[in-house]
Amino acid sequence: MDFNLSEEQEALQEMARGFLSERWPAERVRELLDARPVLIDDDVWKEIVEMGWLGVAASEEAGGIGGDVMTAAVLCQEAGRGVLPGPFQSSLVAAIAIERSGDKDLCSGLLPGLIEGKRRVSVAIEEPGGLYGPDAVRTEARAAGEDWLLTGNKILVPEGNEAEHLLVAARTPDGLGLVRVAADAEGATTTRMDRMDGQSCAALVFEDAKAEAGALLGGADRGEALLREVYDIWTALVAADLLGSAEASLELTRSYATERVQFGRPIGSFQAVSHRLADTLVDVEIGRSLLYGACLALDEGRDNAAPLVSAAKAWLSETAVAAAEAALQIHGGVGFTWEYDVHLHLRRSRCNAALLGDADHHRDRVAAYMEQSWVPLVKA
Repeated sequence: MDFNLSEEQEALQEMARGFLSERWPAERVRELLDARPVLIDDDVWKEIVEMGWLGVAASEEAGGIGGDVMTAAVLCQEAGRGVLPGPFQSSLVAAIAIERSGDKDLCSGLLPGLIEGKRRVSVAIEEPGGLYGPDAVRTEARAAGEDWLLTGNKILVPEGNEAEHLLVAARTPDGLGLVRVAADAEGATTTRMDRMDGQSCAALVFEDAKAEAGALLGGADRGEALLREVYDIWTALVAADLLGSAEASLELTRSYATERVQFGRPIGSFQAVSHRLADTLVDVEIGRSLLYGACLALDEGRDNAAPLVSAAKAWLSETAVAAAEAALQIHGGVGFTWEYDVHLHLRRSRCNAALLGDADHHRDRVAAYMEQSWVPLVKA
């Protein structure tokens, strides 16, 4: 399995890193943290849209650039490194869900506006109760003539307050699926939630909220498969964000350790510090391999894609937090201060480590797969 990025992906990564470094500096994130929520500035959002980032995984026929999950992960990795907030990732996931639904009306109507940044769509999967993933969904969608009525609760919906449409994970008479509903539908209530990193998210309550006919993405035949596919892709993109954050924490710490002098020499020359940095580097590289392997499996439609995604998410959830905590400790007292960037990555990594399932949840998914299949997750 070749884990090297293509030339096009490397060029995209370099371009994204340079753009975010110039147009989305950490100073701007700190400014917005005081006001909350942390949202992308309109002028920066316009440039992101013009570069085609929202359609990076959509086909050219749909107005995208014909990329794949790996290409989308490259952008999300740089977004994590640059602490770029929503609605980038949520819009990207929504675009993937709509195109893969095969709904011609949505692909010709809603999708172009989403890719062009004119429409805001978010995906709502997680619910209260401490359980994760599609199997934990309790929101119900029942038929009412040709329409649907939604009843249930959602939490941590990215940009739920700003979205125009919501793709809601729900149980239908035919199984699980994603149901499209207008954010301002009668019976739908949105309440702002606070993430530690200041990103916009919301709690949703549906009380017989009406969704129009044909709102079930993928229809009865493919609705559940689409939901599970979107969940795995989104989880992989969150893992990519965690990888980018872990890389940034490591680079901040390595730079500080070469500049900070104690007892007449840089602190990075001391064994305790250098070993801590080396351990973090190994963990980051393992996480990179797990993530890229999972993205390749998703793009190839392999049967073991879901547990590979979970392996990457479990590892990177812990690695990103540990990298930020190592940065905080090695920076010492100044690591706690507002002016340093360490706290930005600690906030983000802790939030994303729990998003769409914590490490324990995803290790359970891997274990369940291995128990069921009785084969190694990765064959020699």
